Amino acid sequence: MFTFKKCYTGNNLQDMYNFFETQLNYAADKHIPYIKCCFKPTNNFKPKRYWNTELSRVVAQRRLALSKFRRNPTPENLSKLEEKTKESQKLINKAKSLDWQQFCDSIDQTVSAPEMWRRMKWIKGYRQTKSHPPPDKQKELLYSLTPDYVVNSVPPFVSSNEILECGFSIQELECCLKKKDSAPGEDAISHSMLFHLPDEAKLYLLTIFNNILNSGIVPHQWRNIQIIPIPKANNNSLEMKLRPISLISCVCKVFHLMLFKRLEWYTEKKGILSSHTVGFRKSHSCLDSITRLVSYVQIGFSHNIPTLACFLDIENAYNNVSVDYAINVLDQLKIGSKICNYLWSFLSERRLRIKINNNSDSILTRWTNRGLAQGDPLSPLIFNLITYRIGQLALNVVWSQYADDFVLYIRDKDMYKCERYMQSALDSIVVLLGELGLQLSPSKSQFCVFSRGCRRILPTLKINGCNLSFSECIKYLGMWLDRSLRWGKHINELVEKCCKLLNILKVLAGSSFGIHTIYMRRLYIALIRSRMDYGCFIYDSSAKSHTLKLNKVQNQALRIIGGFIKSSPIHVMESELHIIPLSLRRQYLAYKFSLKIMSWTDNETTINISDLSALCNRSYWENKRKPLLVKTYSD
Repeated sequence: MFTFKKCYTGNNLQDMYNFFETQLNYAADKHIPYIKCCFKPTNNFKPKRYWNTELSRVVAQRRLALSKFRRNPTPENLSKLEEKTKESQKLINKAKSLDWQQFCDSIDQTVSAPEMWRRMKWIKGYRQTKSHPPPDKQKELLYSLTPDYVVNSVPPFVSSNEILECGFSIQELECCLKKKDSAPGEDAISHSMLFHLPDEAKLYLLTIFNNILNSGIVPHQWRNIQIIPIPKANNNSLEMKLRPISLISCVCKVFHLMLFKRLEWYTEKKGILSSHTVGFRKSHSCLDSITRLVSYVQIGFSHNIPTLACFLDIENAYNNVSVDYAINVLDQLKIGSKICNYLWSFLSERRLRIKINNNSDSILTRWTNRGLAQGDPLSPLIFNLITYRIGQLALNVVWSQYADDFVLYIRDKDMYKCERYMQSALDSIVVLLGELGLQLSPSKSQFCVFSRGCRRILPTLKINGCNLSFSECIKYLGMWLDRSLRWGKHINELVEKCCKLLNILKVLAGSSFGIHTIYMRRLYIALIRSRMDYGCFIYDSSAKSHTLKLNKVQNQALRIIGGFIKSSPIHVMESELHIIPLSLRRQYLAYKFSLKIMSWTDNETTINISDLSALCNRSYWENKRKPLLVKTYSD
């Protein structure tokens, strides 16, 4: 991009970073043109995509003929007006049809997935103008993210780790550079700019990173974080809830990604994290946590034993973490004093900024020393490390963690015993979270009793003296779990969402003007079948009346994609479009998931499925469909 031979090599780290930023932005200004964005589209006229000068000419002639007819309403002027009206309408319809054909032809195999989603949102009608939240709501959001605090002195760090604290290599830097851009920070440096750096600039940037690691000094550009408040979906006009989006420097993200790769390797090698922590770890996913819970409950069903499950919600988990306690935990895990010193320096002094109504002249700024940085690659791993002690405190109960979503469950014939053990675990977790600066939300936390029949006796669970609410159907990690695991609620919600997306296929389909069948098939797989694939091998044991609803959705989609008539056989449509039945699809995904979990030794998911497989010969499963994972595991 530019030559970086005469580099600034001063002793001041901030001056070195300023020089790097200046040179990079100078090269970007010279070779990358600016794109002017309109932040107030409602104040300017926005012509249609298909509009051209020819349409403007015929519309002007139609208006002129209308004006003449109003002044002199004669049969001759009326015929001229009708002629101009027909001519203008014909050209407008032709331009619309041509524009639609061009839009359909633009969707092919070269279109990326994000671009496909953007175009689908355009079709679905997500084109409303951007409305800025009220200033008082933006201020309230910023104050909730940055409570008042007193600057603490730097705590002493005594740990040492030569492997993690050694200098970074150029190979580590190149592995963390990304081609794909995301919103840059205050320094206006994007990921693509860093990816295309010449070798001299990469070595200079590597020198800056190593100096930061050794000294713990953080450039002031990394401390400035812009907050974009976005209204949440289904907001009321009286109580608008905002979601904060943080824009951190991309250079800072690259440095933190390099630290993340080292810390991830160290934690997995030392076995610091529990096997019950499945969030943001390699070869782990949401399905691991859901499968463990469902198989645990089904084992209880086999013995006719109820299962008590408590789903916990932490209030603003990432925003309220105590930085001092978090860094002390990392120091106790022997991460290294250099890394701890840098993390404390970065997290203890951050400046969050909000542009009121997107106005650069009206900026609200506050400093914070609490919480983990949103959008930071290190934040999920740090949160997992500081909550690893929950497994040591949650005695006599089984627990699972995915990020800040926790679930505790225990089964026993004596429900009072389950209540006593669960309440003891909840009290221990409340104390630990209090040390972290966190607290559970009693209003959002719920519990459910999974049982084969109706339970008249329900336990009483409390958090900080507040009773938890009981629910017969709870949504956990995107799946609805009812107390009998019949999956009726989940499948009905899934069918409703997929039927709405079928309307998109109906709009795009057409033998003469629609999108090609190949790309319609791709849209179906990306938009509709992907939703039905999530956790499909878990709810495969539901009643046939439920799974038939999903089959009807796929059959309807196949008729739309291929233009088949209603009497077309289903197996013919599946063969023509190369789409397998959903039952075979669920078996394929089940085998794939089974191979993944069996590749890890002492996997909790494999142990639960193995125990469930040994119980499938009991009377409970005589008239029921056995879990699909049990069949694939036995094979």
